[in-house]
Amino acid sequence: MNTIHRWFRSGVYSLMGHLDVPELPFGRLGVLIVPPFGWEDVCSYRPLRFLGKSLAASALPVMRFDLPGTGDSSGNALDAGLFEAWIQSIDDAAAELRAATGVADVAVVGIRLGAMLALAAAARGSNLQHLILWGATAEGRSMLRELRAFSRMEHREYSNGDASAPQPFPGLEIGGFLLAPETQQAINELSLATLPEMRGRHVLLLSRDEIPTDAKLTCALRAAGCVVTQETGRGYATMMAMPHEATPPVATVRLIAEFLTQRFPLAHETCGTTNDELCRAANITTQSSRTELDDSGIGILETIFTVGSSECMFGILSKPALPPAQPSESCVLFLNAGAVRHIGPNRMWVEAARRWAAQGAVCLRLDLKGVGESDGAQRLGTADLYQDQMVQQIEIAMDSLRSRVGIQRFIVIGLCSGAFWAFHAAIRNPDIRAAIMLNPRLFFWDPEVDRRRLLQRTVKGLSEWDDWYRLARGYVPLEKIKKVAQIALERFQARGRDRQRQIHPHAMARAWAALERNQTHITLIFTEGEPLLTEMHQEGQMPPETCPRIQCLRVANGGHTFRPLWAQKLAHELMDEQLGKVLFEERLTPSGIGLPNQQ
Repeated sequence: MNTIHRWFRSGVYSLMGHLDVPELPFGRLGVLIVPPFGWEDVCSYRPLRFLGKSLAASALPVMRFDLPGTGDSSGNALDAGLFEAWIQSIDDAAAELRAATGVADVAVVGIRLGAMLALAAAARGSNLQHLILWGATAEGRSMLRELRAFSRMEHREYSNGDASAPQPFPGLEIGGFLLAPETQQAINELSLATLPEMRGRHVLLLSRDEIPTDAKLTCALRAAGCVVTQETGRGYATMMAMPHEATPPVATVRLIAEFLTQRFPLAHETCGTTNDELCRAANITTQSSRTELDDSGIGILETIFTVGSSECMFGILSKPALPPAQPSESCVLFLNAGAVRHIGPNRMWVEAARRWAAQGAVCLRLDLKGVGESDGAQRLGTADLYQDQMVQQIEIAMDSLRSRVGIQRFIVIGLCSGAFWAFHAAIRNPDIRAAIMLNPRLFFWDPEVDRRRLLQRTVKGLSEWDDWYRLARGYVPLEKIKKVAQIALERFQARGRDRQRQIHPHAMARAWAALERNQTHITLIFTEGEPLLTEMHQEGQMPPETCPRIQCLRVANGGHTFRPLWAQKLAHELMDEQLGKVLFEERLTPSGIGLPNQQ
């Protein structure tokens, strides 16, 4: 198949779409995938990419896209009328799919909130022929109750019993994403319990694993004249697992493909038009760009930036729309936060890249292989995210930026494993002028590091008299006692083999020396409670005072990925401060060499 990435218009928004077009001639039916909201969108991104490509392999053109104010699309969560723009975008995306491929009919696959938006669009008269609704409910307030419960649960995780810090913006924060008050109200008022006549539409209702479909929604669809089929949507929970653990719902993907290809023979009646002919007719290219004004009226240009021909890496390049008076020779390179795609944690990379592009900087948000929209393995586990090949891919991307954009120096930003990659790339490459690392989990890959941390936490958990009293009174299950005893024994035995150091002192010393030799600015930003920060203190591995370019900043506990809105705001401020220092230095000395660090 041919995968085409491009933006398209929907009202005042530019929406990012990814179109998978089969190489073989195809028929009249195309498929539109509408994603869920927020954290569910982050987790399911790679599995839904698998869904799109699997359907395209069944000779069905497929488009995935980002809703207004989400992902790579323009806008943000505070936009007025955002909920209505979401519904309108589905009709516009279907029209884009028809224009790009020539299909006449469009089936929509919607997940959770995306399923409800798709049904709302169909009820308002959008030209959608068939609906596959996965995890939809009849009432928006039911979904909102779930989101609020999840929000309360995660707030307890980083509040430590203290009062929560005030939000910088009004609304409901769930999993690092904001629902503004107006959007909340619109979701709360959404009711699909009564639908207009929709006779002739075929609807496939999918449950979330064993959670049954909403009976009220089923009755409403049948009363509207739809032909309703109900099936178990197996694999929903694994699709919504942490991004590095999420797996494609293979059984449900097969079910959806069979529903579309067997029930609608038009999908097999080809018109004899090939993929290449359709692409030429629609004037589609593999590169696309968008230009818009930011809030201050300054234009920014965003361009799709792919690296490599086979198993290519995908990225978004942001830069000022008009060449600045003093062009920057540096590129701010945003790396994946674990297996989170190039939008970054809580969409922070999108906001930061656009903000700095408006100030004259060139920024690339990159997906390494096996992550987000890039080719490669369907899923990367924890060990895969810490292999040397990731740093090699960063260097390949840097070479591409040098040859195609004229970039000479780089500033790398990463969180979690992205911070790990930034650290090692900076050690190897003197062209990296600065690295900003948020909550790195470790400095050197060690498959035993998490096991040792678990041992320490478990044994420490039985260090108080109250814990032993609970054991004696029988309040702790026997299996738990056995497990703790085994862990304690393993720890005792391990102590004889090594001194339980989590950070290798000689490797760390060599790393600090290389960074000082390269004159690289290093900024470590930790939220309180991060295990690596604790280990650095305990093992005497804090940055050496003899390296003025290296600093370590500590902030209040805001979760590993800075999920609370106040923590996101603080992270942006800290990144802006450090970026400002480095880029200001560059303006003074274009070579970027020779100025002392401005502390």
